[in-house]
Amino acid sequence: MKKLWLALAVLPLALAATASSQDIGIRSYGLRGGIAANPDQFAVGAHVDAGRLNDRIRLQPSAELGLGNGLLLGSANFDLHYLFGLVGGRRYRPYAGGGLGLNVIDVKNGFGQGTGFDLEPVLNLVGGLEWGASRKGSRALNRYLVEARVGMGDTPELKLVFGLNF
Repeated sequence: MKKLWLALAVLPLALAATASSQDIGIRSYGLRGGIAANPDQFAVGAHVDAGRLNDRIRLQPSAELGLGNGLLLGSANFDLHYLFGLVGGRRYRPYAGGGLGLNVIDVKNGFGQGTGFDLEPVLNLVGGLEWGASRKGSRALNRYLVEARVGMGDTPELKLVFGLNF
């Protein structure tokens, strides 16, 4: 188990080191919220566009807090997204990808109540659509997203999220 935790800790650093000559750095950040299934929860969180490994691959870590169904679920996700070409008059951009995650689980009532926090590594597959364009010199919201996340491991099976970037 210690080897798995070490791998999860070193992976983001290794990705950053191999991409140091690429366009890595915070490009934007945003808020997200949505619903999760199995366990049924409301989720709120934040994400960061941490730059590009190349023209089409984006590094986008996120963190979410799931509330409901007798448990508290914190998620840290380290995702890579493949950005497809623009569609709809250069307005919409689909993306797909995935990554590793780490969940912190605290059962509030029901089976497992009182067992404390549990840490679980997970794998996520992600697909989404973003739209909107930035306006130079403006502090206005510039991009919106709708995302579906399928989880493998001790995590929600499906999460549907709406987000906005600043």
